[in-house]
Amino acid sequence: MNEYEPNPKLQNLVNQPKKKKNKILFILIGVIVLLIFIIFIMSLSGTKVVEREVEKKQSLDEISTELGYFIDSNKLDALDAFGYDNLARVAINRICYGVDNCNSIQGNAVKEYIDDIFGVEVTLSNINCELGDGVIYTYDNESNKFVYTGEHAHGGISTKPIYTKVNSIKRKDNKIELILNKLYYNPERTDYITTDPFGVNRVYDSKDYMHTTSYGEDIDLTKLSANYENDFDELKNVGTRYKYLFVKKDGHYVLEKYEIITEEE
Repeated sequence: MNEYEPNPKLQNLVNQPKKKKNKILFILIGVIVLLIFIIFIMSLSGTKVVEREVEKKQSLDEISTELGYFIDSNKLDALDAFGYDNLARVAINRICYGVDNCNSIQGNAVKEYIDDIFGVEVTLSNINCELGDGVIYTYDNESNKFVYTGEHAHGGISTKPIYTKVNSIKRKDNKIELILNKLYYNPERTDYITTDPFGVNRVYDSKDYMHTTSYGEDIDLTKLSANYENDFDELKNVGTRYKYLFVKKDGHYVLEKYEIITEEE
């Protein structure tokens, strides 16, 4: 054997540790893969924890704000002038709000408003003037339309108060009872600020709250609201208050009952 020729036995001895290292590495990789697979299977078969989102219960203050917006946006203050037995008149007041020459109103629009806001069905018919001055809207069954008669030259009744304050709000089972105090001012009917749209129950003399604006003389609402807030403990049960009973149906509020409170407490 040439002295420089590799010895086969020695060569085998040199190569043998490398094979062992490779074998150990493969075994370790196999064990790791097996452990990962076992952990994955266990995670699938384990009990799943379902997190339930708990609906936050609204506070009465939050509900009061929401219902205040509901009353304002649907022009439900008109109930104070037209009454709960004249829902079609309330509906027309809302439908025609901000619309010029709103002299013809679809009957379906009136029915939809009443169903959505009050949750009741009504039979449509002529609508009488709130001041007892005959028919103000005639209803034509064939065209299914209300038509304004145009025969009422007198001033109307205020359908929006100049100031509103919550008297009380209560939960009654799944319903909300809301009582509001309101201040109205209609110079066509009285010189006083009253608790009703007809100018009957007086609270303040309007001349004590007048100030000059770009449109002329008007009520200073900042002064009025400040004084009414200060006087509220004394006035909260004086004059007219308005009681609403709301219930939630299909995710939105419905006015189930409305009542005018006139007796003093």
